[in-house]
Amino acid sequence: MLFKKPKQRSDLDIKQPSLETKESQDDKVNKLLGITIAAVNTTKDLVPIALAKDILGTIANILTIAQSVIKNKSDFLAIVDKCEAIRRVLTRAIKDATPENLRGPLGGALSELHM
Repeated sequence: MLFKKPKQRSDLDIKQPSLETKESQDDKVNKLLGITIAAVNTTKDLVPIALAKDILGTIANILTIAQSVIKNKSDFLAIVDKCEAIRRVLTRAIKDATPENLRGPLGGALSELHM
């Protein structure tokens, strides 16, 4: 055979970015945003035109919001993970429970959680 058939890549062959890599990327973006915000604010202070100052101030505020979202994303994901762990524990705990076991405050609380 003169030509080899190209190897097909399965989904398993394609590397997904690791959590550590993603956090590292977020850190780099966060630092870059901080530098950019500082540069915009410095430029705003040097520009004599009021409209330009207002526009640069708005840009700095938008970038600050983006920076906050990136910082808070990992905190939010940690909360989601903790909630999922609590759900798994509760599901295991009540899996074999009878209606008699689930009366009173515990039953009420689980009912509110739709479990």
